[in-house]
Amino acid sequence: MNKGLLIALLLLTAQPVSAQEEGSKEVKEVQVAFDSLRVRVIDGRTVSEWLRPVLRQEDFRLRARNGFDEGNGFTRFWGDVEIVEKGDTIRAERVRYNRDTKIGVAEGNVRLSDGEVIIEAPSGTYFSDDEITVFDAGVVYRDSSATLTALTARYLSGGNRAEFRGDVQLTQEDMTLLADSVLHLRDSEESRAWGRIAAEHVEREDSLRTFILADSLYRHAGQDSIRVGGRARVARIDEAAADTLYLGAGSILLLAGNTVHAADSVTVSAAGHALRADSLQSSQIEGEPRKSRVNGKPRAWVEDTELTADLLLLQEGAVADTIRGSGNVFVATPDSLSGRVNQLTGAALLVTLVDDSLRVLDIRGRSRAVLFMESEDDGSSVGFKGSGDGLRFTFAGGQLDRVAFYEGVEGVYYPENLLDQLDNLDGFIFSPADRPERTRLLAFFWFDWLERTTPCTEACDPS
Repeated sequence: MNKGLLIALLLLTAQPVSAQEEGSKEVKEVQVAFDSLRVRVIDGRTVSEWLRPVLRQEDFRLRARNGFDEGNGFTRFWGDVEIVEKGDTIRAERVRYNRDTKIGVAEGNVRLSDGEVIIEAPSGTYFSDDEITVFDAGVVYRDSSATLTALTARYLSGGNRAEFRGDVQLTQEDMTLLADSVLHLRDSEESRAWGRIAAEHVEREDSLRTFILADSLYRHAGQDSIRVGGRARVARIDEAAADTLYLGAGSILLLAGNTVHAADSVTVSAAGHALRADSLQSSQIEGEPRKSRVNGKPRAWVEDTELTADLLLLQEGAVADTIRGSGNVFVATPDSLSGRVNQLTGAALLVTLVDDSLRVLDIRGRSRAVLFMESEDDGSSVGFKGSGDGLRFTFAGGQLDRVAFYEGVEGVYYPENLLDQLDNLDGFIFSPADRPERTRLLAFFWFDWLERTTPCTEACDPS
């Protein structure tokens, strides 16, 4: 949008129609029409008053009910002021322009439009040389893909670039964003936000709603992508399954097709499992189960069982969910009878969950184990430390129900009085306190969400 149309015209209104200053270019013809003209001298200055002026220069036109040349470098128009150049239109109740600084101020129901963008505000200040419009008393911006409101804004007409600050709200077809500041690029449909960000994204074709808290956000509406960073946290609600997943990380990328990439201190807490890792890639192709890849010292918790491996692969199935681990697999699961921790290591791991409950845990590849069980003779606790080609745990009601070894089993049994001599396996890890606790994480998330989305009243501190 070319705001220079206002400045150029008002500059010419203070000169004779055919004036030509020494050493300057010839002034282009300006046509001025009005119902009446009055010229007076006030405090030594010659002033001109117009009734219903209409000014034209090439593709440029201004009309108003009244016009007034103050004789001191300022020119004013008021009453249904309309300025048009090609496809650009500016409307306001009053316009005052300083031809020396080339700055114009429009007041009263200001509306700027080029046919694709509409900006409405109580007032606006135009800087001709920079082609910038500044709004400092509230603004509403609309284009084909977004609506934005803010306390202040700058519109750079040359690049269709809008900068908003203070209580910014960006609304698009599938997302609503609140932030301290937003940069919006109309041509590329890109938006960047900073500050205390709270955003809600609704998947167009399914029941997923994603709530986002972050310190920075980048949105590309044309590619349907959102990247957030700086204490990024996400709560994804599947309304069809009545389930909520929590995801926190240093940076999170949400892509079209229900794809998520997260990096830097990744934390996940879902109904059936919890995770900590360096990175997570998760995607779902329509008609197929969701698949996730977890890298960087991943640790997973399923009920009371803790899993570690070099790589974890998760898959959500229609009947059962699975977790596969490979490389330096270690499993720790507490024994309810002895109060000790069963331990397993191996090369590969398969965990099966049904209705978010652990059902089968299978470990392969020259496995080693430290197990605690009940003696068939007197019901006392006994221990076993040994190895084999693999073993399989079966769970019922969340408790270990059966242990089955594959071939090549060898080891040593320890009676209850010698259990203290049973050493842990190398690489033993069991840290239930490190498990991301979903109830607590979501409670903090929604408390912060409420703080960021509740309008500030006189009783609160807006800072």
